[in-house]
Amino acid sequence: MILRTLCPALLLPLFFVSCSSEPPKVLEGRTPLATSKAQPFLIPDFDYLVGPGDILRVNVFKHPELSSGIYKANTPGTPVNAGGLISLPLIGDIEAAGRDVFAIRDDIQGRLGVYLHDPRVDVSVIEHRAHRFYVFGEVRKPGMFVMDRPISLIEGLALAGGYTPDADRNHVALVRGPISEENITLFDTMDLDPVASSVLQSGDILFVTQREWATIGQAARDLVPILQLVSLPVGTARDIVLIEDIRRD
Repeated sequence: MILRTLCPALLLPLFFVSCSSEPPKVLEGRTPLATSKAQPFLIPDFDYLVGPGDILRVNVFKHPELSSGIYKANTPGTPVNAGGLISLPLIGDIEAAGRDVFAIRDDIQGRLGVYLHDPRVDVSVIEHRAHRFYVFGEVRKPGMFVMDRPISLIEGLALAGGYTPDADRNHVALVRGPISEENITLFDTMDLDPVASSVLQSGDILFVTQREWATIGQAARDLVPILQLVSLPVGTARDIVLIEDIRRD
Protein backbone atom coordinates (compact mmCIF):
# COMPACT_ATOMS: atom_id res chain seq x y z
CA MET A 1 0.00 0.00 0.00
CA ILE A 2 1.92 3.00 -1.25
CA LEU A 3 0.60 6.33 -0.11
CA ARG A 4 0.81 7.98 -3.49
CA THR A 5 -1.09 5.05 -4.95
CA LEU A 6 -3.57 5.08 -2.10
CA CYS A 7 -4.16 8.80 -2.04
CA PRO A 8 -5.36 9.36 -5.61
CA ALA A 9 -7.69 6.38 -5.38
CA LEU A 10 -9.35 7.56 -2.22
CA LEU A 11 -8.90 11.29 -2.41
CA LEU A 12 -9.69 11.97 -6.05
CA PRO A 13 -13.46 11.71 -5.61
CA LEU A 14 -13.15 14.09 -2.70
CA PHE A 15 -11.07 16.60 -4.62
CA PHE A 16 -14.01 17.55 -6.78
CA VAL A 17 -16.50 18.05 -3.99
CA SER A 18 -17.58 21.67 -3.81
CA CYS A 19 -15.50 23.75 -1.42
CA SER A 20 -16.84 24.59 2.01
CA SER A 21 -18.02 28.15 2.43
CA GLU A 22 -16.62 28.49 5.94
CA PRO A 23 -14.05 31.32 6.19
CA PRO A 24 -10.45 30.54 7.13
CA LYS A 25 -9.60 31.22 10.74
CA VAL A 26 -6.30 32.79 11.75
CA LEU A 27 -3.95 31.37 14.38
CA GLU A 28 -2.96 34.19 16.71
CA GLY A 29 0.59 35.37 16.18
CA ARG A 30 0.93 33.55 12.83
CA THR A 31 -0.43 33.90 9.32
CA PRO A 32 -1.49 30.36 8.43
CA LEU A 33 -4.26 29.77 5.94
CA ALA A 34 -6.65 28.26 8.43
CA THR A 35 -6.69 26.68 11.84
CA SER A 36 -8.97 24.73 14.13
CA LYS A 37 -9.64 24.43 17.83
CA ALA A 38 -6.46 22.43 18.29
CA GLN A 39 -4.24 23.40 21.23
CA PRO A 40 -1.97 26.44 20.78
CA PHE A 41 1.52 25.55 19.67
CA LEU A 42 3.97 26.96 22.18
CA ILE A 43 7.62 26.07 22.62
CA PRO A 44 7.78 24.35 26.02
CA ASP A 45 10.59 23.90 28.48
CA PHE A 46 11.75 20.45 27.41
CA ASP A 47 12.53 17.58 29.71
CA TYR A 48 12.07 14.26 27.97
CA LEU A 49 9.35 12.25 29.68
CA VAL A 50 9.91 8.53 29.59
CA GLY A 51 7.16 6.34 28.17
CA PRO A 52 6.34 2.69 27.48
CA GLY A 53 8.76 1.17 24.99
CA ASP A 54 11.73 3.33 25.96
CA ILE A 55 14.90 1.57 27.08
CA LEU A 56 16.66 2.98 30.14
CA ARG A 57 20.11 2.31 31.48
CA VAL A 58 20.27 2.32 35.26
CA ASN A 59 23.75 2.33 36.77
CA VAL A 60 24.15 1.91 40.52
CA PHE A 61 27.75 2.89 41.22
CA LYS A 62 29.86 0.07 42.71
CA HIS A 63 26.86 -2.25 42.56
CA PRO A 64 26.61 -3.75 39.07
CA GLU A 65 24.36 -6.49 40.44
CA LEU A 66 21.72 -3.82 41.15
CA SER A 67 22.12 -2.06 37.81
CA SER A 68 20.41 -2.75 34.48
CA GLY A 69 20.94 -6.24 33.15
CA ILE A 70 21.98 -7.08 29.61
CA TYR A 71 19.32 -5.91 27.20
CA LYS A 72 20.78 -6.95 23.84
CA ALA A 73 24.20 -7.48 22.24
CA ASN A 74 25.97 -7.15 25.58
CA THR A 75 24.38 -3.73 26.13
CA PRO A 76 22.86 -3.10 29.57
CA GLY A 77 19.32 -1.79 29.46
CA THR A 78 15.97 -1.89 31.24
CA PRO A 79 12.80 -1.68 29.12
CA VAL A 80 9.79 0.34 30.20
CA ASN A 81 6.87 -2.06 30.00
CA ALA A 82 3.37 -1.35 28.68
CA GLY A 83 2.28 -0.34 32.16
CA GLY A 84 5.02 2.30 32.36
CA LEU A 85 7.15 0.39 34.88
CA ILE A 86 10.75 -0.77 35.02
CA SER A 87 11.88 -3.66 37.18
CA LEU A 88 15.18 -3.63 39.06
CA PRO A 89 16.94 -6.09 41.34
CA LEU A 90 16.22 -5.77 45.06
CA ILE A 91 13.69 -2.92 44.80
CA GLY A 92 11.32 -4.35 42.18
CA ASP A 93 9.01 -2.19 40.06
CA ILE A 94 9.58 1.54 39.64
CA GLU A 95 7.17 3.92 37.92
CA ALA A 96 8.93 5.41 34.91
CA ALA A 97 6.32 6.61 32.41
CA GLY A 98 5.53 10.31 32.55
CA ARG A 99 8.70 11.13 34.51
CA ASP A 100 12.09 12.45 33.48
CA VAL A 101 15.30 10.56 34.22
CA PHE A 102 16.06 12.75 37.23
CA ALA A 103 12.79 11.89 38.96
CA ILE A 104 13.35 8.21 38.21
CA ARG A 105 16.90 8.43 39.55
CA ASP A 106 15.76 10.07 42.77
CA ASP A 107 13.10 7.42 43.28
CA ILE A 108 15.61 4.61 42.79
CA GLN A 109 18.14 6.23 45.11
CA GLY A 110 15.48 6.67 47.78
CA ARG A 111 14.46 3.03 47.64
CA LEU A 112 18.02 1.76 47.57
CA GLY A 113 18.79 3.95 50.58
CA VAL A 114 16.88 1.44 52.71
CA TYR A 115 19.56 -1.14 51.90
CA LEU A 116 22.67 0.86 50.97
CA HIS A 117 24.48 3.79 52.52
CA ASP A 118 24.32 6.85 50.26
CA PRO A 119 23.64 5.04 46.97
CA ARG A 120 24.61 6.86 43.79
CA VAL A 121 22.54 6.19 40.70
CA ASP A 122 22.64 7.36 37.11
CA VAL A 123 19.67 6.92 34.74
CA SER A 124 19.72 7.59 31.01
CA VAL A 125 17.51 6.83 28.02
CA ILE A 126 19.47 4.69 25.57
CA GLU A 127 16.63 4.05 23.12
CA HIS A 128 13.78 6.50 22.54
CA ARG A 129 10.68 4.64 21.40
CA ALA A 130 7.73 6.06 23.30
CA HIS A 131 7.12 9.38 21.54
CA ARG A 132 6.59 9.45 17.79
CA PHE A 133 5.17 11.59 15.05
CA TYR A 134 4.16 10.81 11.48
CA VAL A 135 4.71 12.52 8.14
CA PHE A 136 2.70 11.50 5.08
CA GLY A 137 1.94 12.82 1.62
CA GLU A 138 4.29 14.70 -0.69
CA VAL A 139 7.56 14.16 1.19
CA ARG A 140 10.49 12.03 0.09
CA LYS A 141 10.61 9.67 3.09
CA PRO A 142 7.11 9.41 4.60
CA GLY A 143 6.68 7.37 7.75
CA MET A 144 7.07 7.34 11.50
CA PHE A 145 9.76 9.28 13.39
CA VAL A 146 10.97 9.17 16.99
CA MET A 147 11.00 12.30 19.15
CA ASP A 148 14.01 12.46 21.45
CA ARG A 149 14.09 16.28 21.67
CA PRO A 150 11.90 19.25 20.74
CA ILE A 151 11.21 19.00 17.01
CA SER A 152 9.55 21.82 15.11
CA LEU A 153 7.07 21.40 12.29
CA ILE A 154 9.71 22.39 9.75
CA GLU A 155 12.29 20.03 11.27
CA GLY A 156 9.76 17.23 11.11
CA LEU A 157 9.31 17.81 7.39
CA ALA A 158 13.09 17.87 6.95
CA LEU A 159 13.44 14.53 8.76
CA ALA A 160 11.01 13.13 6.21
CA GLY A 161 13.42 14.10 3.44
CA GLY A 162 11.79 17.38 2.48
CA TYR A 163 9.20 18.01 -0.20
CA THR A 164 8.64 16.22 -3.48
CA PRO A 165 8.37 18.37 -6.64
CA ASP A 166 4.58 18.02 -6.49
CA ALA A 167 4.21 19.27 -2.92
CA ASP A 168 2.13 22.32 -2.08
CA ARG A 169 4.36 23.99 0.50
CA ASN A 170 1.70 26.54 1.31
CA HIS A 171 -0.82 24.01 2.60
CA VAL A 172 0.59 21.60 5.19
CA ALA A 173 -1.87 19.94 7.55
CA LEU A 174 -1.09 19.18 11.19
CA VAL A 175 -3.39 16.71 12.93
CA ARG A 176 -3.13 16.72 16.73
CA GLY A 177 -5.32 14.29 18.62
CA PRO A 178 -8.11 12.11 17.20
CA ILE A 179 -8.48 12.20 13.42
CA SER A 180 -11.27 14.75 13.04
CA GLU A 181 -11.92 18.17 11.52
CA GLU A 182 -11.60 20.05 14.82
CA ASN A 183 -8.06 18.69 15.31
CA ILE A 184 -6.69 19.79 11.93
CA THR A 185 -4.61 22.94 11.50
CA LEU A 186 -3.31 24.25 8.17
CA PHE A 187 0.06 25.98 7.91
CA ASP A 188 1.79 27.94 5.21
CA THR A 189 5.33 26.66 5.72
CA MET A 190 6.74 29.32 3.41
CA ASP A 191 5.60 31.95 5.92
CA LEU A 192 6.93 30.38 9.14
CA ASP A 193 10.03 31.46 11.02
CA PRO A 194 12.07 28.23 11.36
CA VAL A 195 13.41 29.30 14.77
CA ALA A 196 10.02 30.10 16.30
CA SER A 197 7.91 27.54 14.46
CA SER A 198 5.54 25.25 16.25
CA VAL A 199 6.84 22.31 18.28
CA LEU A 200 5.44 18.89 17.44
CA GLN A 201 3.89 16.70 20.11
CA SER A 202 3.86 12.93 20.42
CA GLY A 203 1.30 11.42 18.06
CA ASP A 204 1.14 14.44 15.73
CA ILE A 205 0.59 13.79 12.03
CA LEU A 206 1.91 16.06 9.27
CA PHE A 207 0.41 15.74 5.80
CA VAL A 208 1.71 17.54 2.72
CA THR A 209 -0.80 17.75 -0.11
CA GLN A 210 -0.60 18.22 -3.87
CA ARG A 211 -3.71 20.35 -4.03
CA GLU A 212 -4.65 23.66 -2.46
CA TRP A 213 -6.91 23.59 0.59
CA ALA A 214 -8.84 26.80 1.20
CA THR A 215 -10.51 25.72 4.45
CA ILE A 216 -10.26 23.24 7.30
CA GLY A 217 -13.48 21.61 6.13
CA GLN A 218 -12.03 20.94 2.70
CA ALA A 219 -8.85 19.48 4.19
CA ALA A 220 -10.87 17.30 6.55
CA ARG A 221 -12.93 15.84 3.71
CA ASP A 222 -9.71 14.86 1.96
CA LEU A 223 -7.63 13.74 4.93
CA VAL A 224 -9.87 12.05 7.47
CA PRO A 225 -10.70 8.97 5.33
CA ILE A 226 -7.02 8.48 4.46
CA LEU A 227 -5.55 9.01 7.92
CA GLN A 228 -8.11 6.77 9.58
CA LEU A 229 -6.73 3.94 7.47
CA VAL A 230 -3.20 4.38 8.81
CA SER A 231 -4.08 5.56 12.32
CA LEU A 232 -3.35 2.62 14.59
CA PRO A 233 -2.03 2.28 18.15
CA VAL A 234 1.68 3.08 18.21
CA GLY A 235 3.82 -0.03 18.45
CA THR A 236 1.35 -2.57 17.09
CA ALA A 237 2.40 -5.01 14.40
CA ARG A 238 -0.18 -3.58 11.97
CA ASP A 239 1.15 -0.08 12.57
CA ILE A 240 4.67 -1.17 11.65
CA VAL A 241 3.49 -2.98 8.52
CA LEU A 242 1.50 0.02 7.30
CA ILE A 243 4.29 2.47 7.95
CA GLU A 244 6.80 0.24 6.18
CA ASP A 245 4.46 -0.06 3.20
CA ILE A 246 4.20 3.72 3.03
CA ARG A 247 7.98 4.07 3.27
CA ARG A 248 8.39 1.94 0.12
CA ASP A 249 7.19 4.83 -2.06
